[in-house]
Amino acid sequence: MSFTVEDFARTSLVRVLPRSRYRLAGQTDARFQSFAGNTMRIAYRQQGATPAFLLFSGPGQDPHAAAMAAATWAEANWRPNAIQRRVRPGVVVVHVAPANQLTPAGQVAGTAVPAAIWTVDSESGRVAVASTPPGSPPGGEMKRAATALLNGAPVPSLGELDLAERNVMQVRTVGVPRVAGGVLSICLILVALRYGLGGVFGLFALPGAIASGNLAEMGSLAVSVLILAGILLGIGVLLNLGNLAYRVPGFSSPVPRTRNLAWGGYVAAMVCLVVAQGAVPSALNPNNVGAGQAQYLHVTATTSDDGSETYVTAGGELTVDLSSWPSTEWPGVQFKTSNPSVLSLEATPAANGKPIAKFTAHQTGASRVDATSTDGHYTFQLRVDVGASAP
Repeated sequence: MSFTVEDFARTSLVRVLPRSRYRLAGQTDARFQSFAGNTMRIAYRQQGATPAFLLFSGPGQDPHAAAMAAATWAEANWRPNAIQRRVRPGVVVVHVAPANQLTPAGQVAGTAVPAAIWTVDSESGRVAVASTPPGSPPGGEMKRAATALLNGAPVPSLGELDLAERNVMQVRTVGVPRVAGGVLSICLILVALRYGLGGVFGLFALPGAIASGNLAEMGSLAVSVLILAGILLGIGVLLNLGNLAYRVPGFSSPVPRTRNLAWGGYVAAMVCLVVAQGAVPSALNPNNVGAGQAQYLHVTATTSDDGSETYVTAGGELTVDLSSWPSTEWPGVQFKTSNPSVLSLEATPAANGKPIAKFTAHQTGASRVDATSTDGHYTFQLRVDVGASAP
């Protein structure tokens, strides 16, 4: 099934206009008469650092001449100013015609600003995106439009195209003072590093926790991985990586209320995951460190407690379970205590068993538990406070 340049332009522009913030210009627009004769549709974006033209040429028209003239106009009119100090214009001409009439796709040489010709075979739907000047729309939108037309999808009406252009005018962000924006960005980066790194470590430690069967450890690590996935999703949408801001349901909605609800739900979900990260181990293992048990006679610490502190009553028992380390690291794990008079090592792991050791608290004081794998790649440290009664 073949299609016309007008069919293709409407089908692609109905998505490109609101997503890449282009606007339409009439073929009789006096500003663009130098190249209007070689185009069927003119779309342009003049705001921001990468203003651009998206032109559609059909059979019998010269896309090369259109690109040259549009680039000359862009270089003369889209200049740096007091607000936008750096400007990099670009021009894309989409040539839609039968294969034997197509101009070769690629960058146009000798233009005043970067320009390229993309080609679309109106009979087979084959799309060639050979170069991407500044401000170019996603090449995938061209391929999507060609595939839709070949599959018999209806061509958007002029009313739908007009509605798509109106959505460009909706305000999507609210400006904030530069200082406040900088402080907020730094805070977000610190939060992302704090929980993102934990998610990365959790991703590698999760297989070992699954092998050990430790439900508390598995739950905590799984939540860390979900937090990492949420952080990556938020960064991807916020920075529009891979055009995510226009592809993820909710966040890509043209309705401000829907977008606000999507972000609100995202923030609520991330807060719940952060809270769950601490609650899951406590719920699955009430004897775990920091679980708030009424008495501290039998306390268990795992790899998630590395670098933290716990409390044990005198005469009580501390179990250190490092079985979530990779099983290849289990043999030869060495445990020791810094103050044997306060906390002594009572049971060491079996030769080929899981790295689990038991300690006994003797008297009031402080000690430290250290553990190291044979090759030194994995280490564990826990401060232990021993008291006469529960805190």
